[in-house]
Amino acid sequence: MKFKKIKWEVVSSPQSPGDNAIGVLTLDAPQDSNGLGPRMTLELDHILDEIRRHPTVRVVIITGSGDNFCAGGNFRVETIPMERLEDDWGLKGEYGELVTWWMNDYFHIVAQNACKKLEDLPQVTVAAVDGIAVGVGLEMTCSCDLRIVTDRVRFAELAVPAGFMSEWCAPRILPQLIGQTRANEMILTGRFVYAEEALDIGLVNRIVPHRELREEAIAWAGQMASYPRLGMLGAKETLRLYQNANRKEEWMKVEMDRVLEITRTRDCAEGIDAFRTKRRPVYWPGNPVLRPGKEFDPGRNYGKSKVKSTGHLRFGAKAKGSGKSAAKGRSK
Repeated sequence: MKFKKIKWEVVSSPQSPGDNAIGVLTLDAPQDSNGLGPRMTLELDHILDEIRRHPTVRVVIITGSGDNFCAGGNFRVETIPMERLEDDWGLKGEYGELVTWWMNDYFHIVAQNACKKLEDLPQVTVAAVDGIAVGVGLEMTCSCDLRIVTDRVRFAELAVPAGFMSEWCAPRILPQLIGQTRANEMILTGRFVYAEEALDIGLVNRIVPHRELREEAIAWAGQMASYPRLGMLGAKETLRLYQNANRKEEWMKVEMDRVLEITRTRDCAEGIDAFRTKRRPVYWPGNPVLRPGKEFDPGRNYGKSKVKSTGHLRFGAKAKGSGKSAAKGRSK
């Protein structure tokens, strides 16, 4: 398979030149802040199979090209819920519409499958994160064993405010990392978490200057790659057994059923359109939602004594001029 949206390279550990023990997987669509669309998702699903069988790679670093890790789903291409007339996929008639929606469903199925493969890699995985890591970007970060980030990182689970829901692993893994209370707040309000807070609450392991991210990640990976192979493999395997004890197939099916249900609603279409046009979404007529990271951003002032430790997402706030493109009703 030709890779158009990702890069894969194998490098040697600084501690052991020539060992080819470190793999670097780079999300490579910087013009879209490395947002995942169908093509990138399919490539990830494929490359993870190759990585699992790689004969020399013992540590895998996952990172993003440009200034961001991953801005979630790529709404330039993931626009099917909007049913726009200008989206001509070359499929005509009602059967064409059926196939188009089926392909949209299958995209989400492949995405969930890729996440499972990432979690199940036998190699140690390190997320090297700069800039934005939201939605599926946050979930890929959580799927890795370790996380090294820059001082300008921004995490958020924006699915609910954007008319979606988490569809990879955030509801399962995020509470294990930062506790149920904090995970509930991130998922249900969409608020941003910045580098200092991310370190304090246990979401990440290390913070480094952004220009040193790759160098520090490779040095850290090299340290682990220098340890005995069987011990590292065994430790990773048993850690994952406990972490994935609550990863049940029937629960993942419920998750996928809800995702496919939501993508057919007016709310989902409104969330996509609001994101693309950089406006507040309107799920109730005349009541635009404050945008996390914009009007609602308690995390930006984390640690400052003049700011309270909690913020409130006001779902009834009015905004001038934002009701013109509002959804005319709420999906049922």
